[in-house]
Amino acid sequence: MSQMIKQLGSNRTLLDLGSVQILYSYETPVLARLEDGSFLRSKNYYNNGTTRTTEKHITQTLNFFCIEYGLQIENLNKPAELVDQQEIEDLIPLRI
Repeated sequence: MSQMIKQLGSNRTLLDLGSVQILYSYETPVLARLEDGSFLRSKNYYNNGTTRTTEKHITQTLNFFCIEYGLQIENLNKPAELVDQQEIEDLIPLRI
């Protein structure tokens, strides 16, 4: 499995596992881009709420995907599926 860690900005890191990319805001995985191009977004990464900084990280990363993968911004207008935090964490192998 090819893995790459890319620092996208201050406290914003992308873990590329090949078929799945996971955005970390600070130390928490909060967004996943799946192999089919769809997105999963945590609905409860911070005490069942959100933070302005992490919301900004998610928006910046969606814009990054537009540039990096040539996605059209209108394709990102379809909202990412909101999932439980554990569902994103389950995408990360135990050994990375």
